[in-house]
Amino acid sequence: MEVWTIGHSNHSFEDFLGLLKQNQITMLIDVRSKPVSRFPHFQRDNLIRGVRSNGVDYRYGGKVLGGLGDVQVTAPLFIAKMDAILQFTEEGHRVAMMCSEGKPCECHRAGKLTAWLHRERPDVKTTHIMRNGALVDARSYEPKVIAEVTWPDFASTMKDQGDFGI
Repeated sequence: MEVWTIGHSNHSFEDFLGLLKQNQITMLIDVRSKPVSRFPHFQRDNLIRGVRSNGVDYRYGGKVLGGLGDVQVTAPLFIAKMDAILQFTEEGHRVAMMCSEGKPCECHRAGKLTAWLHRERPDVKTTHIMRNGALVDARSYEPKVIAEVTWPDFASTMKDQGDFGI
């Protein structure tokens, strides 16, 4: 089982869609707390239309899985949402969790979501799709996560793995 993450950054819609297609992503889980953007094509309604018209399903999970919410990673609702993502992968979807930040080390995708998967579901492979299309194993990237996006429940275990300032 594998879950990907991606940041929309300042990509054109075509470049973003190209990254999804290159990695055969079939379902995009929007984990932005507020699904808005200064880029019109990443506003929620435009994004939904754009990806669905290109064969990629869209789901919103940011109210629970977003970085600005106060839902704890031990809360039943958080666990249920993460389990739903894993269920989608078990059903054959190639799922990518999407936020706005291009660099996962500056995003809760690494400091909260993949960190939770690494601790609670170590059997799940997690991969960051980088801006340039490179793929990075999220486990190797975790020590680079900056302190500001590290979920408090994981701060001590992540700090022991490396320097947050990288």
